[in-house]
Amino acid sequence: MSILAVTCENPADLKTYREKGADEVIFALADSCFSALRPFSEEEILTMAETARAENLRVSVLMNRLFHEDDIEAACEKMIRLCHGGIDAVLFADTGLMYSARKNGLEDRMIYQPETMMTSPADALTWCSENLQAVMISTLLTEQEILKIAAGAAVTGMNIHGYQLMSVSARPLLSAFALSAGKEPLKNKENLTLVEAKRQEHMPVFENEYVTMIFSDYVLESFDEIRKFRDAGMKRFVIDGWHLDPQSVQEAVGLYRALLDGTAAAAEIREYRNTYKDIPFSKGYYDQKTVR
Repeated sequence: MSILAVTCENPADLKTYREKGADEVIFALADSCFSALRPFSEEEILTMAETARAENLRVSVLMNRLFHEDDIEAACEKMIRLCHGGIDAVLFADTGLMYSARKNGLEDRMIYQPETMMTSPADALTWCSENLQAVMISTLLTEQEILKIAAGAAVTGMNIHGYQLMSVSARPLLSAFALSAGKEPLKNKENLTLVEAKRQEHMPVFENEYVTMIFSDYVLESFDEIRKFRDAGMKRFVIDGWHLDPQSVQEAVGLYRALLDGTAAAAEIREYRNTYKDIPFSKGYYDQKTVR
């Protein structure tokens, strides 16, 4: 069965997401993410999970940060408490979390999401052999590369809609720039973008206490590809609503659900693109080689 998931920054959206056809919501755990999503505490997530379950929604938690050796033990303890509290899945990148999950019999709650690093059928097969719930494929691949990985591994997923994380640096790049330029602090400041010297496009950038993250200058959309991915064996499809108009995210959930169910027409896709023509939608690397 296909799972359509959407990131959630506002608990008030839970009912709407379910009505639009979402199966799962993803909450970002504070101090645990390489993400600019609004973070929630462990307690807040457990409380929101109760509301989500009442709406018949699965709940997963984003913990895709790479943890320092001084932080990993506390992170593992949080992960275990969340799982015991009824969380359906944990999206992770740090193998320390996987080691702890294996010791506690929680492998089937774990979803490996190393962002840009899952690019090989062999890697996907290796991680699937660990009895994980799923493995998330990098979006920085061609359509054919994605289809090959999805067809060869047991349970795969992908972020199909939204800004894509392109670069993560442990350096406080925005803080260093602000200091050298005599500007106000830029840590945890939203709506900032970078423009490269030889390009016109704006790339969203965000710095928190741990890393600086640079995102794609485009918003990936996969309306034409989602059924091909599903037919190849992909099971998880994630919509990341960060930095997007909330209404556009809600309508995207409904459209992707209709596509998975086989009830959407081409005219609906055209209408969506026309309605949100100011959003820089793109096919990303689907139609081009990753290395040129």
